[in-house]
Amino acid sequence: MASLAEILKCTKLYLAAIMLQFSYAGMCIISKFALNQGMSQHVLAVYRHAIATAVIAPFGFIFDRNPRPQMTLSIFVNVMLIASLEPVIDQNLYYTGMKYSSAAFASALSNITSAWHSYWLGF
Repeated sequence: MASLAEILKCTKLYLAAIMLQFSYAGMCIISKFALNQGMSQHVLAVYRHAIATAVIAPFGFIFDRNPRPQMTLSIFVNVMLIASLEPVIDQNLYYTGMKYSSAAFASALSNITSAWHSYWLGF
C-alpha cells in the first residue's frame, strides 16, 4: 500500500487544479457581490488586474532572471496590442454579463473563452 506522501506526490497537480477551480468560484461570488453593491464593472476589472500584477510581478522578478533574446519592434507591438486589448475586452464583457446574470452562468460561460480564441486563431 502506498504511503500518504506518495499519494500526495501523485495527486498534487490534480489537487492544485481543484483548488484553482474553488478559488475561481470564490472570485466569481465576490465579484457578483461587489457588482450587486453598485461597483462599476470597469472599476472591478481595473482592480482585478492591479491586484494580479501586485501578486504575480514578484515571482517574475525572482524566478525569471535569465537573459532573453532581443525583442524586435514588430514583436513588441504585437505583444502590447494583445496584452492591452484582450484582457480589457474579456474582463469588461465578463463583468458586464455577470452584472446582468448570475455568477454561476458567468462562470460556466467563461470556459468558452479559450475555445473561442482557438476557433479564431484557426482562421
